[in-house]
Amino acid sequence: MLLRNLAVVAAAAGALAITLPGTASADRVGGLLITPGESVDQVPVRLKTEKGCPAGTTGYFATMTGHGLDNVVVVPASDVSMSLTDGFVVPVAYTFRDYAQDNKTTLSGRYQVALHCVDAFTQQEFGTFTAEVDFPEPSRYAAVGPAKGPARNTEPIMPPELGLAEQPGVAPPVEGGTGAGQPQPARQPPAGQPSTPNDPSNSSDVDTSTQAAPESSSKLFYYVAGGVAVVVLGAGIAVARSRGTRTESDSE
Repeated sequence: MLLRNLAVVAAAAGALAITLPGTASADRVGGLLITPGESVDQVPVRLKTEKGCPAGTTGYFATMTGHGLDNVVVVPASDVSMSLTDGFVVPVAYTFRDYAQDNKTTLSGRYQVALHCVDAFTQQEFGTFTAEVDFPEPSRYAAVGPAKGPARNTEPIMPPELGLAEQPGVAPPVEGGTGAGQPQPARQPPAGQPSTPNDPSNSSDVDTSTQAAPESSSKLFYYVAGGVAVVVLGAGIAVARSRGTRTESDSE
């Protein structure tokens, strides 16, 4: 009786293991292209899948395995730029040296880099893309065989056909106006307003009161100066007459 119960439990556990997502190992569905194909361990690295992920994939992540690294996640779970039809590019989160330092190891020999196509919710794997990287010395690496990409990152991460409206963080253009990411037209002056409001050659912009001010000030100066001259002249005549009167009285 006990053996029969154990057999039933084992069968149920086996059936449950079959139905649980992510328990079966996923097959290799293609290779990865590593760019730069050969460089120092401090450069940013990108991975490009040979083709799109299998049907049912809604996300991906990438790991690196080798001396001192045991399935270390080098690309966190994401679905950015993922495709089910064409190959896509994803950046490795940090440099190879960063992973060596974080795991307190020295990179040496060959490592496998694997990108896992998964269901983002259940983590069930539908296939993997793999490549090998060799570290002949701790500070340098070289991708092995067909995984060796160009010497520089020249391919954009976001596919060219992805428009502004589909890119994360970019607002779509507004119909009948200008949206984010589009050049704004030059501002035009309102109808009837001159394009150079401070141009002295434009008579409509010249303040006539400021032109009349210097002329009025000069006339006022002349009036005051003339009045002062008359007062001084009159005072001089009065003094002269007073002196003449005193001289005549003294002579008598």
